[in-house]
Formats: sequence, structure tokens, C-alpha cells
Amino acid sequence: MSGSLTIGLALGSGGARGFAHVGVLEALEEAGIRPQLVAGTSMGAIVGGLYAQDPDPSKVWRRLEAYVHNDDFASYWAPFVPRDEDEASDPQSRLTGLYDFMQRKMIAVKTVTQAHQQDDIRLRGPLAKLFGPVGFEELAIPMAAVALDLISGDKVVYNSGPVVDGIYASSAIPSIFPPVTTDGRMICDGGGPFRVPVDTCRDLGADFVIAVDIPAYEETSFSTGLDMILRSNTIARQRLNKIICAQADFVIRPAVTEFHWADFSAGEACRARGYEAGLETVKELKKLLRWRRSLPYRLKCGARRFLRMA
Repeated sequence: MSGSLTIGLALGSGGARGFAHVGVLEALEEAGIRPQLVAGTSMGAIVGGLYAQDPDPSKVWRRLEAYVHNDDFASYWAPFVPRDEDEASDPQSRLTGLYDFMQRKMIAVKTVTQAHQQDDIRLRGPLAKLFGPVGFEELAIPMAAVALDLISGDKVVYNSGPVVDGIYASSAIPSIFPPVTTDGRMICDGGGPFRVPVDTCRDLGADFVIAVDIPAYEETSFSTGLDMILRSNTIARQRLNKIICAQADFVIRPAVTEFHWADFSAGEACRARGYEAGLETVKELKKLLRWRRSLPYRLKCGARRFLRMA
């Protein structure tokens, strides 16, 4: 195929569902499609950072598995995951469910009485073990982590300095982990307004952006007014996200809506769904890439630029 084309990968947020990113990377690798740069938000930043450090999807998966299978890590997120009716009928599950219920109640109280529930070391420590003392400038391919400034509402892009700092800021879920406070800013997880960082990929120099959009968990029951407020907020973010993803050249959406964002035990299933989504779309993606690299397309773009200048 003639013509050069810089391919960028925009990896969206999604918590545990973001494990699907690894499956997508595996499908792209098998198809011979290798991004030259990557931007990520929240879990997308974690997976993107691992890939940028060592662009081998199988190694990314092994490192990510070790990260989330840490006992302390897994036990902390379990109370966030609702239990199904079959589990609730089991005596042992009922005991575990009662413990989780009490923890959820504690989480709810802390959410409305404290700025954050955990010290930053609870997230920063595992991230430091995962990435080591590496800077963005040392990564094998250019990478950016995207976060949100709660004060101004502006996007904050990390693509220099320690990788751990940028990944932490991009993954610091509001009310759970403390934001990064610097220069009058409060920087946290960018998954609200900047769920899939398509424009950041463009800013890094991508001619062609592949967006991996992780769909939200579909709530079907709402027991409290807070549940309804959160669902309404999710719908608003989804509508904004559709507008953002429409700016990408190609979008891959793994079918992971049934998995809860905090259910890291479903990681392998999410990874498999990502791989399936990649396989299903890769033929169309390769066809589009061939066209974008072709001489007719480049001549067409050149004619458009000439007409704009005329």
C-alpha cells in the first residue's frame, strides 16, 4: 500500500470493561495494524501506557492481570458490584453479600461526608509497581493520558514527565481517590467529558484515529433517587461521547455492556469481547486504511486543499 499514514489509537475509559482494549490490540496486531501513537483516558490510559511502554499485547495482558489480581486491589472493588439473584440465594454468598452491603453503606456515607475515600497511595502504589520509574519521553511510542481539571472544566493532557503521575491523574475517580492539586487546579479522572480522547490523538499527530469506545454498563433498576441521578448523568455522557467518537476515522465498540465497571473478575471475558469486536471489524478497517493510503484519496485531499486556498 502506497502513502504514509500515522495511525493513532484512542482508548476510552470504562473501568474493568476496559480490559476489552487488550483484546482489540490483539486483533489489530494479528491483522498487521500497529498504531504509531496512543492516547487514553482512565483504564484506557493504563492499557495505553502499558502498550506504549512495550507494544506487545500479550505482555500488556500479563502485566495487567498481575495488577488487578492483587488481593487488596480485588477486595476493594467487590462491594461496588451488585450481586445477582442466584448468588443471593446461596448461604455463603448471603454472608458475603451482607458484608458487601455494609461496605456499600459505608462507601455511600463517605461519599457525602468526605472528599475522597482512599489515600492516593492505594492507586499510585500499584501503578508505580506496574510502570516503574519511566517517563513519557522514554516510551517506545508516543502516548498521552487525559484527565479533567474540576476547577476550569478543561482537559489536562499528560505526555511528559513521570508516566505514573499522568496515569494516576487520568484514573483518579472523583470521590474515591484524591485529585492532583497543582497550580490552582484539581485534576482527576477524565472519563466524564473526555471519555474517548480522539482529539488528543489528532494533537499528537495522528492522520487516522481508531477509537475504542467502551459502552457503559446498562442499569435496569433504580432503588434510590441517587441511582436515578447517576443514570441520568450516564445518559448525558453517552450522548456527548457519540459526538466525540463521530470525529474518529474508525470506531470499535466491544459488547461489554453487561459487565459492571468495578467487576475485575470479568476481565478475561471483557478481553475476549474486545478480541471479537476487533476481528469483526478488522476487514472493514483494513479496506478503509488502504483507501486512505491510496493515490486517488491523496489527490482528492490535495484538490480540496487547493480549492480552500483559491
